[in-house]
Amino acid sequence: MKFLFTENFSRKALNFYNKFVNVLVILTVPIIILTLITAIVIILYDLRLFTAHVVGGELRLEHEEAFKLLIKNILNFFVLIELFRVFLDVIEFKRIRKRQMLEAGIVFVVREIVIAMFEHRFTYTDLIGYAVLLVALGITYVLMERSWFEFVKLTKRKPLDSEFEKGMRRVYRKLKIKKAEE
Repeated sequence: MKFLFTENFSRKALNFYNKFVNVLVILTVPIIILTLITAIVIILYDLRLFTAHVVGGELRLEHEEAFKLLIKNILNFFVLIELFRVFLDVIEFKRIRKRQMLEAGIVFVVREIVIAMFEHRFTYTDLIGYAVLLVALGITYVLMERSWFEFVKLTKRKPLDSEFEKGMRRVYRKLKIKKAEE
C-alpha cells in the first residue's frame, strides 16, 4: 500500500485523470453543439407554428398554446446557454465558478416564474417560494461580487513603505539562501 503515497504514483494518477477528462471534453463538446443547434431548430419550428396560427386566424386557444410553447423553448435555450457557459469555464479553468452557477440558477428561477405566469398556475405559496429563492440567489450574487471588487481593490492598492520594505527583505533573504545553497 505504500506505493499509493509515492510521488511517482501520484504523478501518473494525475496524468491519467487529466487525459481521461480531456477525452470526456472532446466527446462532450460536439454533443453540446448538437444540443444548441437542436434547440435553435425547435425554436424556429415553434416560431413557424406560432406565425401560422396568427396569420391563419386559427382558434385563440391554439394561438395561446403555440405562444406558450415558443416562450418555454426560448427560455429553455437561455438556461442551456448558461449551463454551457459553466461547462466551458470548467474546461478552461478546471474549476467551477460560483458566480456563474448563481447566474444559471437565477436564469432558471426566472424561467420558472415566466412559465408559471403564462400558464396561469401561480399560487401565493409558489410566489413566496420563488421570491425567497430569487432574493437568496440575488443577495448571494451581490455579496460575491462585492467581495470580488474589494479583493481587486486591495490587490491594486499601493503598498505602504513598511510593507514594501518587509517584502524586499523577504526576497533578499530568499536570494541569500539560494546563493548559500549553491
